[in-house]
Amino acid sequence: MTKNLTPAHLIDAARAWARGSYALEAAVELLVQHDVWLHRPEFRRYAVDYITATYTRIPYAVIDWQAAHAALSRGRMPCSGSEAAVLRIALSIADGVPVELGPAITCLDATNLARVLAAINHAQGNRAAWLATRGDATS
Repeated sequence: MTKNLTPAHLIDAARAWARGSYALEAAVELLVQHDVWLHRPEFRRYAVDYITATYTRIPYAVIDWQAAHAALSRGRMPCSGSEAAVLRIALSIADGVPVELGPAITCLDATNLARVLAAINHAQGNRAAWLATRGDATS
């Protein structure tokens, strides 16, 4: 259902769905800023459901974090070590999926580590945490 959406539309719909939960906002924004997973057809197939709110007609891209975890763990979403680490950290922030933090962060480059740190900061309530990673904050 999400295969025909433009990336920009999917990003807007995922942000709309996450709005109101710092943890979900942070995890979604980590995926947005990482700029990999929301573009992957297998991620969209296994973990994203596109719906429209009944009364407001606002489109939502609902991320099924458990389905993403299962697909990643079963090898259904091939990726590099750093791509897997970013997704695992997003899974942990959003849904409490345990992540081995040491191995996850040691395979990240400086840019992705900054994104992860911004996501952690956002999850604790600071939406402006993204300023240092991209020059503007989500509101």
